[in-house]
Amino acid sequence: MKIRVWISSPENASFEASDIIDVPDSVSYDELEKTARETAFDHIDWGYERVDSDENT
Repeated sequence: MKIRVWISSPENASFEASDIIDVPDSVSYDELEKTARETAFDHIDWGYERVDSDENT
């Protein structure tokens, strides 16, 4: 079966990406969710950094 995996940002309406992937018809719900999550994260880079002060003030 094919599923569409998509990501979007509630803070940036112009940001959206999707991919159609094949999964076995007999895939379990847990495996389907894991595969979709991995595919979604392939579309983005993320990270974190330590900040020494509150940059928002």
